[in-house]
Amino acid sequence: VYIPRPIRQILLDLPLGVCSLSFDNEVIMWNRALEEFTGIKSADVLGSQLTDLSDPWLSLISNFLEKDSNHNYKNYFELDGKKKAVTLHKAIIDELDEKNSSKHGRADVYFFEGTIVLLEDITETEILEAGLTHSERLASIGRLAAGVAHEIGNPITAIACLAQTIRDEYKDKELNNLAEQIIQQTSRTSKILQSLVNFAHAGTSQTHYEKEVISVLECMEEAKTLISLDKKSKDIQFQMECDPKTRILGDTQRLLQVLVNLISNARDATPPNSTILLQTIIEADWVCITITDEGAGISPNIKDRVFDPFFTTKEPGEGTGLGLSLAFRIVEDLDGDIDIISPVDKSKGTGTQVIIRFPCYDESNDIVRENRK
Repeated sequence: VYIPRPIRQILLDLPLGVCSLSFDNEVIMWNRALEEFTGIKSADVLGSQLTDLSDPWLSLISNFLEKDSNHNYKNYFELDGKKKAVTLHKAIIDELDEKNSSKHGRADVYFFEGTIVLLEDITETEILEAGLTHSERLASIGRLAAGVAHEIGNPITAIACLAQTIRDEYKDKELNNLAEQIIQQTSRTSKILQSLVNFAHAGTSQTHYEKEVISVLECMEEAKTLISLDKKSKDIQFQMECDPKTRILGDTQRLLQVLVNLISNARDATPPNSTILLQTIIEADWVCITITDEGAGISPNIKDRVFDPFFTTKEPGEGTGLGLSLAFRIVEDLDGDIDIISPVDKSKGTGTQVIIRFPCYDESNDIVRENRK
């Protein structure tokens, strides 16, 4: 089998994986991109049969070759414990280039006889698409929540006003107490509605955001409120230890998205009648937000993979495997870092603690900047 040098060089340098097979399925090309993608050196496969390959490559390529279609989109498989996605294309060449053969007076000048298989790694594209879908879904929820908040908010405001009128104009103590309870509950309902709107808006696309001073306590309380709405949280206690004065610079809605995700994971891992501890700790110039659960902990075998996109230990349909990956990206965007300690209780091998660190907000820096203007 002969491939002209320029064509061969193009195939070798393509950013897509290229595997060329003769008609008897002998591997005659395995380019650099395919070496990087598969971890298999070309020297180890050239001249061997396709059936000598190990899975998942053997099953991916051989199954594709058996199909009539020249394209096979979005094939998912696991490689080294990580989920991957690949699209395959093929071209079957079975005609000699007789024109060039006669022109050059050479019988061996033809493009190729056999099959060329292209493997396109679309893992990153799938991550971006999943993230976009996630954002669009949250944006839709945000629009729905905003509409619901408006429709419910008006009668709630009216109820609160009527309760205030009863409290202020009637002297009956018992009636006043009931009116005060109505006011408190309408206020709580309004906050819940606003929390839903705020969280849903965190999923909208943002190419740029302005940093603002964030009250960590308020953000944690809002996240806890959202998680508490889920019936899964009814048997879980939340213990908060946070200094009300703790501040960081960042984006409230994106931090809220991170906290809801992490607290939700802790809730799912925690057995009934257990406690999730939410804390803030100041370490030098850093604010540490910790979320500690009493679950079974994370196996050492998978601890290094929990931030990988699409990785999940939940049952099919229970999770996308993108939550921690997105949380990791958001924390990095906010100039922070995230770490996991598991197990927390070494003797029992239980419990997981997630630590998010952000630079402390120093109000004096703003004062200095204002004086310089």
